[in-house]
Amino acid sequence: MWVKEGSLVVQWLSLVSGLQISAFLVDILALSMCILSTLSVNWRVWSVENIEGIGSGNIWIGIWDVCFWKDPSNDGNVFWHCEDLDEQHPTLPKEIFIAQDLMALASIMNSVALGLISFALYNVFKPRKHKDFLFRFFRLAAFLNLVAGILVLISVVWNTSAVLQNGEIEFPETFELPQIPSEQHIGPSIYLGYIAAGFQLLSAALVGIERCEEALFYD
Repeated sequence: MWVKEGSLVVQWLSLVSGLQISAFLVDILALSMCILSTLSVNWRVWSVENIEGIGSGNIWIGIWDVCFWKDPSNDGNVFWHCEDLDEQHPTLPKEIFIAQDLMALASIMNSVALGLISFALYNVFKPRKHKDFLFRFFRLAAFLNLVAGILVLISVVWNTSAVLQNGEIEFPETFELPQIPSEQHIGPSIYLGYIAAGFQLLSAALVGIERCEEALFYD
């Protein structure tokens, strides 16, 4: 299939580089993983022994909820039970509350960045839009992704450190949960956060590399 010279496809390809398209695709993955990491309840996984009311011996802790299989009567009739982690419980560690704010902010910034890139890619079809004008949207998106990646890294690194130090959590008495587990390990949501941060930084880097290549080409 031949593409005619001067067609819309040729004009679009002349204004959009492979790096910019890659930045767009990577940003989609970054946003998906960032949101999934933010909302999931698997940041920390605690193993506990002989705790009345906990059916499976595991407690899953996120930045918004703590969940476990509850067995109130210890008769095997368990159900999935979650308790909210919010600022009404000041005894909870600071890294949880800070991660709530930073991960939410990172998701918003990532969403805006993706919107800016989408807008720029859409508008290259319009010949009236100047190329340098559209690049401004890519550069702004790259900046937002850079900041978002840093925010996600702060959140996951801080919580990773808490897990590796076997840090305790002073849950409210109404939760009926222990303050420290028999053992704990890093949950998949933290690993997902690292991947999301990597994609956010990669998306920003791709735009930066494209800009550098363009500057060298014209120089």
